[in-house]
Amino acid sequence: MPDFLHLPNLLTNNAVDNGDHYIVEAEGGLVPTVCPACHNTLYRHGSQRQTYLDTPVHGKRVFIEIDRKRYRCKVCGKTLFEPLPAMDGKRLATIRLVQHIERHCLRKTFAELSREVGVDDKTIRHIFDDYVARLKETVVFETPEVLGIDELKIIGQYRAMITNVEKLALFDMLPTRNKADLIAYFKTMPCKDKVKILTMDLWNVYRQVAQDQFPGRMVVADRFHVVRMANDSIEKVREGIRKGLETKDRIKLKDDRFVLLSREHNLSDNERAKLEKWTEMFPALGAAYKTKEAFHDIYCHQSKDDAMKAAQEWLQSVDKDVAWAFRETMGGLQSWWTEIFNHYDYPASNACTESINNIAKGMNRMGRGYSFDVIRAQLLFDDDARKDTRTTLRKKVRKAVPVMDEGFALTSISSMMTTRYQWVDEVQTIEHGPYLPTLARKLEAGEFA
Repeated sequence: MPDFLHLPNLLTNNAVDNGDHYIVEAEGGLVPTVCPACHNTLYRHGSQRQTYLDTPVHGKRVFIEIDRKRYRCKVCGKTLFEPLPAMDGKRLATIRLVQHIERHCLRKTFAELSREVGVDDKTIRHIFDDYVARLKETVVFETPEVLGIDELKIIGQYRAMITNVEKLALFDMLPTRNKADLIAYFKTMPCKDKVKILTMDLWNVYRQVAQDQFPGRMVVADRFHVVRMANDSIEKVREGIRKGLETKDRIKLKDDRFVLLSREHNLSDNERAKLEKWTEMFPALGAAYKTKEAFHDIYCHQSKDDAMKAAQEWLQSVDKDVAWAFRETMGGLQSWWTEIFNHYDYPASNACTESINNIAKGMNRMGRGYSFDVIRAQLLFDDDARKDTRTTLRKKVRKAVPVMDEGFALTSISSMMTTRYQWVDEVQTIEHGPYLPTLARKLEAGEFA
């Protein structure tokens, strides 16, 4: 008859089905021979009953009861228990239960796992913390040359996202986007001299942090966030007009907001007709649309000088009837002038930002029950997404190899050995972080739920 537990060095004596759980009586199979302290003889010194939790069987929790034998040294008096290699050293649980919790703690809430395996959710939290700490030591991401700073709103709070812009990879996620926290993080960032360029949205704290921790590096304002300023401005005009409309027209103008946000050359005939209708009814909306389009056109210029000239002309041409709505856009353009036009020196793609926005939507669909630490670990250590940016390098390395030297007299081992060098193959795996589009796709598919 096969053993109920199938655990190494553990023998099942009896298994009782108590309805919602099993009680398994077992005994260990290893006997310590000498004292680990003084290497003298041991003798039996009683036993102590201990209860361990194991992974569920048939959907039921499993409790293992062991009369664990004690031993005592005849010389130094040290006492010890018989070894149980199948048990976790820190908890009254089997190693495979701890591994089971590690495999599922990034996919299920602690409360759900607690109900499933019968372990207190506080214990699951400690197992999770140990697991993530181990991952942090073993999974180290290469510091990027082009570093992005963005944010993601999770559990009602903005979190800073650090990205590898060239690899479209997530480098890290911080619990806040506060200046003090960001500076403290970058102070301890490994190999931060590798960072050559920083991209960011138009939040002044990020620029201050970059100047403090990465002096002399180029800062590029992310194009997506720059043009969004103009979109936000036309939204102010649209919202102001909607307030004075009847319910029917107010709903229509809400539904047609994406027509107003779209570029004119991307509009279909039907969408163009809608635009003409609204701009004829409300000239201020037409003026705002033209102002928004002219702002977008700044990036259509091929050279930096032409783009800067177009920006100056735009500042002088904003229609006075909608200037109130574009005040922040004008201020942002002037305040971030250098960083905005650094785009022409380093035209960073906004695909990274778009992926972050898709991740934000996916995280909101996950629902409640996950802490920030769990969400961070889910995103940061997802193996599928990490594979997409992982790089394997093979190179020849000259290594010293001790060999026997026949020219020496047979006096000692050390005198017979000499060092020679030979070329050997060395394989190095470089991690850049989880691929943002893959994370967005998995969140869309509900794989993190």
